[in-house]
Amino acid sequence: MTVIAMTKEMGSLGTYIGMEVAKRLGYEFVRQDIIRQAAQEFEVSEEVLVKAVEDRPGFFERLGHAARKQFLFVAAEVFDFAERGKAVIMGRFSTLLLRPVSHVPTIRVCAPLEVRVRRVMERHAIERAQALRMIKAYEGGVRARVEEFFEADWRDPVLYDLTVNTERLSLESGAEEVLRLVERPEFRPTDASRQRLADLLLAAKVKAALKAQAETTRLDVDVRAEGGRVALAGTVSSEGEREAVERVARGLPGVRDVSNRLLVAVMPSR
Repeated sequence: MTVIAMTKEMGSLGTYIGMEVAKRLGYEFVRQDIIRQAAQEFEVSEEVLVKAVEDRPGFFERLGHAARKQFLFVAAEVFDFAERGKAVIMGRFSTLLLRPVSHVPTIRVCAPLEVRVRRVMERHAIERAQALRMIKAYEGGVRARVEEFFEADWRDPVLYDLTVNTERLSLESGAEEVLRLVERPEFRPTDASRQRLADLLLAAKVKAALKAQAETTRLDVDVRAEGGRVALAGTVSSEGEREAVERVARGLPGVRDVSNRLLVAVMPSR
């Protein structure tokens, strides 16, 4: 079944539109469940995972491996929920992660800043300055994370199949626009699109598993999957690391075969 990936500006009504779309279709609305499931599966606190998604990275964090590891944990769960189908996935990088899957429509909900500030003020009963700070902090963090992990601009319209501006559209009208798009034949699942999603899910699970293991957590391995066959590429510093990566990959459900193309970098002797 179709999966819908959405993202939204704070105060744009995007969450409410996503929930309304899910209600009308009989789909699951998924947002915090992604963080909750990732925290349980990979034994990381939900707070840490939310920061990796929404908070602007600090200087020392950009030099480390922690944010990349947490991102891969979240990504694995996004693909997992997507493969189950009948879901509206809000945020958590879902629009960018799932865009390669042709049956997943990607939608961005936005509105002019002053409109959003007014809505946030009313919703939280706060002054304008505080509402503006909330919006800028949240969206600055999201933009920074998208740039960090995808080298993309979160606001770029070509990343989305539909952009809904709620300055004048009501919640109901916004939901109807999304529903019209979802019903288009271009977004009907095919055998090829289902396989593409399954391949992306398996690759994501391998990457996350590698980050979850102490002996491979600091390695950045390129992982590709096709029909249960996993290809590993990149550079490691020892034969032991090369073997460890393959062992982790082979131990995952759904992996039928592993092609280990990892190269062992030999440090020059003085």
